[in-house]
Amino acid sequence: MTTRLLSPLAGVRLAWAMTGKFSTDEKTRLAATMAEQALKPIQTQAAQDPKEHQYLLQAVGAIEASLRSLDIITKGRELNFEENEKLRAAYMENVKENIEFGSKARDLLRSLPTMAITGAGGVITFGPSLATWLQIPNTAIAVFLGVLALGFAGAGHLIYAGIVRAMQKRTQMLYVQQDYERNLYYEQYVSRSTVVLTSLYLDLDRIHEAIFGQSYPVSDGGAIVIVEDLLKGVRSPMCKYAHKHMRNGVITPALWTLCETGGDPATLCRYWEG
Repeated sequence: MTTRLLSPLAGVRLAWAMTGKFSTDEKTRLAATMAEQALKPIQTQAAQDPKEHQYLLQAVGAIEASLRSLDIITKGRELNFEENEKLRAAYMENVKENIEFGSKARDLLRSLPTMAITGAGGVITFGPSLATWLQIPNTAIAVFLGVLALGFAGAGHLIYAGIVRAMQKRTQMLYVQQDYERNLYYEQYVSRSTVVLTSLYLDLDRIHEAIFGQSYPVSDGGAIVIVEDLLKGVRSPMCKYAHKHMRNGVITPALWTLCETGGDPATLCRYWEG
């Protein structure tokens, strides 16, 4: 004899659907509420059969306990995402400061040839003072300072352009690193959820066996296989070599799309090891 109302797999599916109430998306929360409401007619029908009623009472308790664990896992994922965002913001602020430093260095180099020097006697203009000291015409000094100004301006521009280019590359890699880390946090969330749902399936099956005298018949494999099949569509498709290549520093912003999508696209990567 088996339950006619709520199989262990159906219980796991309901629990997974009800995790939507932890979301901030209104449609997801609505779907979770509908899944929760689906239990009520089942409980009403179970009241007419002592065994079904006893089974449903314990099954609902197990589902609610698993939802508590899934809630903690979801909050942990969101906390990881928030901390990751704050860390990235700090890095981006550092990038901004470096660009500002490059801009100030450029402006300083541009102004050096025409700077006024403040001394004990007041403000001394650099050009005429230099002409007097070297005993050469002011026009020659003007030409010299013009050439010097161009040289300093060119040097300042090169320094600034170099810093900007370096910071652009760094910014791109920061976004790639952030995306990679968020994928890791997400995959951890799915893996931990898989453990909880597998445990729920086994709990429901034990309750079923204790009340109905036998495990619920399974044709698709054990609990782990069943839950993995349920969640395989939400797992990250990221290339299996992405972790190694990220550590080795060979992933670039141009390659990251192939790494993140995985599957057949990843085989087009020049670092593919398959």
